[in-house]
Amino acid sequence: MLVATSAACSSKGGSNGNNGSGPDGTGGSGAYPPGINDTGEGAGSGADTGLPCDVQSVLENRCIGCHRKGSPTPFLTYDDLKKPAPSDPSKTLAQKAVERMKDDKSPMPPAPAQRTTFDETAAIESWVEAGTPRGTSCTPPAGGANGNTNTPSICTSNKTWASGNAESPLMRPGEACITCHSARGGPAFTVAGTIFPTAHEPDDCDGKDGAGVLTVTLIDVNGTVTSLDVNSAGNFYTTDELFPPLTVKVFDGTSERIMGAPLTAGDCNSCHTEKGVNGAPGRIMAP
Repeated sequence: MLVATSAACSSKGGSNGNNGSGPDGTGGSGAYPPGINDTGEGAGSGADTGLPCDVQSVLENRCIGCHRKGSPTPFLTYDDLKKPAPSDPSKTLAQKAVERMKDDKSPMPPAPAQRTTFDETAAIESWVEAGTPRGTSCTPPAGGANGNTNTPSICTSNKTWASGNAESPLMRPGEACITCHSARGGPAFTVAGTIFPTAHEPDDCDGKDGAGVLTVTLIDVNGTVTSLDVNSAGNFYTTDELFPPLTVKVFDGTSERIMGAPLTAGDCNSCHTEKGVNGAPGRIMAP
């Protein structure tokens, strides 16, 4: 199940009295700003993590916003989760993560991020109880760029969102929707992003006006098809339960653009930034 990426960490520590403590109780992720793995390594990068797909999906959508490379306890690869927990070296970080996910007094992810669901916690717990076996590659390497990405950095629409965090379906085009909503306690989208007309457009610039024209189609591992409308700011989103990896395509009624690799994390704008990270060439472009 794809869910919101945990982003309840900041340069001044965690929020809501949690002090940003990591699953090992060391104060781990709170010292690092929200973000995903921008190093091309491990979960969130398209690289082979050595993790089962359901486990990797939970990490990508709940954990790596804070437990990124450079944090005291990165959660990016199989080897990361097998390391001894600093607070109790008799247990692995994976074991401590399960304990914290189930801890009502000091949960992970910490508030105001949404807690892991029963199914998400169960996925990690079942894997730990099975002896943390290695999994087959969940996310194959990203395919080649689909469309012309050699475009200038420009706001093609000449329209910019200027209402800050005022709630609106049109808000903050181009920004990492799920990461922000998770940190601020907003709607728990499972997939969200923005479609643009060109590859390199700045945050808060209105994307492609897709109202009545563009559709984002998601096909999950069970073959379930979900179609999302794109609004006048280019934004699309859903709270529907989805089971990764997902095949993703954008359709304009005539032609389509297909994502080069299956999707496991639903926070599309985390990778499809103005310049692009984790193998993404830039923004999600309309066909």
